[in-house]
Amino acid sequence: MLKGRYPPPQYKIYGKEIKEGYDAPCFFVEILDGGSRAETKNFAKGGFTIKITYFQKKKNELDQLEKVDEIKDLFGLIFCVGDRKLTVGEFSHDYIGEYQDILQISIEIDYKENTQKEDTAPIATEAIIDITQG
Repeated sequence: MLKGRYPPPQYKIYGKEIKEGYDAPCFFVEILDGGSRAETKNFAKGGFTIKITYFQKKKNELDQLEKVDEIKDLFGLIFCVGDRKLTVGEFSHDYIGEYQDILQISIEIDYKENTQKEDTAPIATEAIIDITQG
C-alpha cells in the first residue's frame, strides 16, 4: 500500500533490520504481534500493530502531518490480507527520536479467527445394539 502511494525511487521502504545506509525520504515498517485470546470454543480474537516510521531529508512538520492523513486514508477501516478483511482499530501517531522529530504512525489491526477443527472421523451409518437381561 505504501509503495502504491509513495513509489520508489522517490521514497524507499525498509524493514526494521536496516540500521544504517538508508536513503531519506523513507519509511521503516514493522509488525508487532499482539497475540491472541480464546473468545469461545470456536473463535479466538487476535491482533497486531503496524508501525510506520517516516524519515525526512529535511524536517518539515506540515509534510509529516500530511503523511499522517494520507496513510490514514490508505488504511481506512478495513485492511485486506489475501482473501481476509481485517478491522483497523486504533490509528495514532507520535514523534520519536532524540529530538522527538521523527514521525511514527501506529495502526492496530484486530481480527477474529475460527478455531473450530473440522471433524475428520467417519460418520456412522448404522448401529448394532445387543440387549441382554441379567
